[in-house]
Amino acid sequence: MAADRPVVTLGVFDGLHRGHQAIIDVLTRLAQERGAPSLALTFTVHPRTVLGRSAPPLIASLEKRLELFRQAGLDAVWLLDPNREFFRLSAHAFAQSFFRERLRVGGVVLGDGARFGRARGGSVEELKTWGAAWEIPIVSTPAFCLEGVRVSSTAVRLAVQAGDLARASRFLGRAVAVTGTVVHGQGLARAYGFPTLNLDPHHELRPPPGVYRTRTRTRGELHASLTNVGRPPTDAEIASGLGDLMIETHLLDYDADLYGEVAEILFLEKIREVERFASPTELIRQVGLDLAEARRRFAAETQTPSEEGKAEK
Repeated sequence: MAADRPVVTLGVFDGLHRGHQAIIDVLTRLAQERGAPSLALTFTVHPRTVLGRSAPPLIASLEKRLELFRQAGLDAVWLLDPNREFFRLSAHAFAQSFFRERLRVGGVVLGDGARFGRARGGSVEELKTWGAAWEIPIVSTPAFCLEGVRVSSTAVRLAVQAGDLARASRFLGRAVAVTGTVVHGQGLARAYGFPTLNLDPHHELRPPPGVYRTRTRTRGELHASLTNVGRPPTDAEIASGLGDLMIETHLLDYDADLYGEVAEILFLEKIREVERFASPTELIRQVGLDLAEARRRFAAETQTPSEEGKAEK
């Protein structure tokens, strides 16, 4: 088979969870066997936004998806920037245009429940019939299940929204994370003695309100951190107009000017629920207790041999 005939897969791949990873594993093995490049076709935006329907909260930004594709060993990613005309293509017209004519693929790998084309009318079984006529092998992969559940982007979202970070992490194959740009806040946390990074997220999905033990990756380094997801914690901040949901993280042993930098917060576990404080004094006291608890848990983690690798990921 000519090396310029890629083996491809197609999908949104939001979160690139373990079900997606299973598909990509099959894809990359098949591509290696055939001496062909591996290629994923994915979308710049969720298709539902183009169709005027309510899109689910994204698990990961486009930039994070591209990073995860690289880590999974794909040779290339083709970003589809769809419009309404794109989604009017019938399944057969889409397959013929992209797989047979434009890409001249050497094979297609899809999950067994994949749908494509107008109104998601095309199935893998139909594609196998067309592929046989076009002499293109079509491979379907079985559902990837954990704990009696088919792992999907929906299953990950439900686990995160329910606050079950352990289960969501098992489905993802890595920690639940939020990526965003560090922006200026009100400077109140620094005045209180524990400066925080205020995050403007690049995607919508985030854990429910709470105080979490986290790790924060920025500038290529990973730092132990304590993160608050929630409304401003004091009555004074609310009175000043700070009423929006915030994500702010305190790096335990690192302080630098990171405004404008991209940071990724990896959520390890919840320490406590959010609380409302009548005064900064009460807040400072509680944050001191939270930091002490976070440090205790980080220390216990590094002392457990089975947790050492996990702590450095």
